[in-house]
Amino acid sequence: MTIRLADPDDWAAWRELRQRSLAEDPQAFSSSTVMWTGANDTEQRWRARLADGPCFIAYDGAKPVGMVAGRIVEAAAELISMWVAPEARRRGIGQMLIERVVAWADGRPLSLRVMDGNTPAVTAYERQGLVLQDDVDPEGCRRMLRPA
Repeated sequence: MTIRLADPDDWAAWRELRQRSLAEDPQAFSSSTVMWTGANDTEQRWRARLADGPCFIAYDGAKPVGMVAGRIVEAAAELISMWVAPEARRRGIGQMLIERVVAWADGRPLSLRVMDGNTPAVTAYERQGLVLQDDVDPEGCRRMLRPA
């Protein structure tokens, strides 16, 4: 198992994972496949996404099996687009991906949104010190925070 920082040339692997995540686990995301398919499914857009903040891809051999990204929002870090393929779950890949974003955050406060009721994801994030907040937003997500 390897985890690599993706660059724009990794767009096809990121695309495969993102489209799989939205198609196979739509209940886990506030995004939809419409946002990343059809006219929105262009190499240029995928390359731009990978150039816009750190994106990490987990590989099992040559096969991409997991993803996560980070971004800066108002001087704080945010974890986004976390997903591990069903065939690769329960092998610690999710924890390794989360750890990469925590390390990238470099002591900044870190937050994320998780769909309310996604207990496996909440548990994984709690292992890295994120704390589930009470409020549910209009998209059915709850925020998790890791203080600086």
